[in-house]
Amino acid sequence: MLIDEELTLKKLEIFLAFMRTGNLARAAVELQTSNVSVHRAIHSLESALRCPLFKHEGRNLTPLESAYVLEERAQKLIQDVVATVELTRQAAGFSAARFKLGSLYSLTIKTVPQLIMGLKLRRSELNIDLIMGSNIDLFY
Repeated sequence: MLIDEELTLKKLEIFLAFMRTGNLARAAVELQTSNVSVHRAIHSLESALRCPLFKHEGRNLTPLESAYVLEERAQKLIQDVVATVELTRQAAGFSAARFKLGSLYSLTIKTVPQLIMGLKLRRSELNIDLIMGSNIDLFY
């Protein structure tokens, strides 16, 4: 089965907010969006999944068993995606607690101190490892 392009992580996050709050208005406030946007996302999600998630009782949406199954699995999916993004960023050297900075000796008088101070001002929790050497040493 191919995943429908209408099924997005954002819609799953909106769905989870609705399930958590139990109300379109409260979900909209939590997400800082409109009631209509939340309702459209939920309706679009039902369309993408090709099955109903809620029983429509007037203006109220009552979750069906399918909504509870989706809620449980979507929570795990969102947690996995967040963890995957964090691990990917760490592997690339972004958002890690430690930053390795390689520098040529000639740059350590003016440029590197300014760079380090700028980094510390923006991210005070960041630990910076300064490695100085020649081009060949830094390449390896």
